[in-house]
Amino acid sequence: MDAPSVIRRRQGALLAIGLAPFVALGAGQCARPSAPAAKWPPGTVLTLNGVPLTEAEIDQIGSGFALLEPQDSILQLRRLALSIVIFPGIAARDIDPNRREEALRMARAWKHDLESGTLPSGPLSGPMEVETRGTFPDLGFEVWRAALDAEPGRWSEVIESPGAFHLMRVKKREEGALPALVRFTIGAFHFPYLDPPTGRAAIEAALDRSHLTLLDESWREAVPPAWLYRLHANP
Repeated sequence: MDAPSVIRRRQGALLAIGLAPFVALGAGQCARPSAPAAKWPPGTVLTLNGVPLTEAEIDQIGSGFALLEPQDSILQLRRLALSIVIFPGIAARDIDPNRREEALRMARAWKHDLESGTLPSGPLSGPMEVETRGTFPDLGFEVWRAALDAEPGRWSEVIESPGAFHLMRVKKREEGALPALVRFTIGAFHFPYLDPPTGRAAIEAALDRSHLTLLDESWREAVPPAWLYRLHANP
């Protein structure tokens, strides 16, 4: 399977659950003045539910999608970063902040024990290491992106995906012609803060209640039109 096929498969799944089509806004849209952004960190271009998003952090995530779709424009990569990773991630964090903080604390403690060798042997009362083999669609974007740069056998930093934290180590790497085709065997501990059977629905509901503010109007085209409507973006 080539890289375009892989990412189209992911996009198709997103369309199926109604996230958004990745299409440009129509030509001729009237320009609007940018909203004041003095209270936000430098470089902030959007906020979702009051969470500032800078151009640098959006483009950093977009650079991961560029490995999957190198022919895509910067505008399209920004749409992918926002729609697939950033918007769902922010919505997930707001659902149960206390449980999220507890999952993060546990993930950090687990990492410390793994690296120091103090994790007890034998049956554990907690998450167990799960082995997964596959490419980008099998691992999920966040874990796959970390695996690409990982030193084999070394535990990763704590990784967050919408609804869970993860610790991962690469056990085996099989090179492919493209980054999307690199096959990994990983061991991972997962620390969910949303229940897996219902987490996706909870994130969808949270997104429907969310509010997007464009502080820089030049970024309006970086948000797929369906998302502008869904997130009640400022007109």
